[in-house]
Amino acid sequence: MSQNEIKMYRELLDLLEKRYDNGEIDKTSYAELKERYNSKLEKVREDIEVLKEAPEIRVAGSKTISKDSVTIAGSATIAGGKVMRDLRISGSGKISGDVECKALKCSGSVKSIGNIITHGDIRCSGAFKCEKNVESDGNATFSGSSKIFGELVIKGKLTASGSYKTEKNTQADKGISLSGASGINGNLMSQNTIKIAGKATIEKNILCENLIVEGRRTVFESWFFRKRKKLVRVMGSIVAQNEIDVQDIAVEKNIKGRVVKLGPNTSVHGKVYYVEDLFLSEGVSLEKEPVRIGEEDLKL
Repeated sequence: MSQNEIKMYRELLDLLEKRYDNGEIDKTSYAELKERYNSKLEKVREDIEVLKEAPEIRVAGSKTISKDSVTIAGSATIAGGKVMRDLRISGSGKISGDVECKALKCSGSVKSIGNIITHGDIRCSGAFKCEKNVESDGNATFSGSSKIFGELVIKGKLTASGSYKTEKNTQADKGISLSGASGINGNLMSQNTIKIAGKATIEKNILCENLIVEGRRTVFESWFFRKRKKLVRVMGSIVAQNEIDVQDIAVEKNIKGRVVKLGPNTSVHGKVYYVEDLFLSEGVSLEKEPVRIGEEDLKL
């Protein structure tokens, strides 16, 4: 798309006018051709505006830029800036600065030096690394190996499988589902349900509506691994506004919930606080007696 194409269509329109004025073509043909050339001219102008707004992209492979998306296949280096359309990367991608886009979809290996801000969903498979923060108005789905050196803050739901790590907080307002091996060096927070299946270490606190830690769910697994290392370790406290249902977990500080269910291979070094009900399975280790509290005390 270039200024040469604009010039070409303008010349065609001028020639069309002359031919019509000289009586070389009829009125119907003239109207059809004029509409066609004007349509193509407008399309070229729109494409040029799209390219003006697009970030600088160096690609060894293919690159397609449209009004809705930037699609890259192969190896690419993307300068930071506002893309304001979907960013799709397949292969190897490096984002050299802060980037803002609609949705981010990537597969293969993607590394961002700056912050990532999206106004739609994030879907990444393969190796994903961001050296600063990730923010999104949508959902985020990571599979494979994902590491964020800042914090993740999204308005939707987080689903992470494989290896998922953040050096600071992980917050997803509509829920969190972690499976595989997860490491959170800050707080793990949601206004909805957090579900953990697999190994996880949370260096600070878990704050949520409901917490489910699946652990080893069969009777045989619970018995066989009862003296083994816990699958989930929380170095701070757990506070849930509704229900806590966990097993195979070690909590260094306190647990607080409306209803608290502690399953096999659970240890709590602080206190357990509950509002309505407390259920303790065989194999639960508590260093202090549980305490019943009022709903107003359900806070960190």
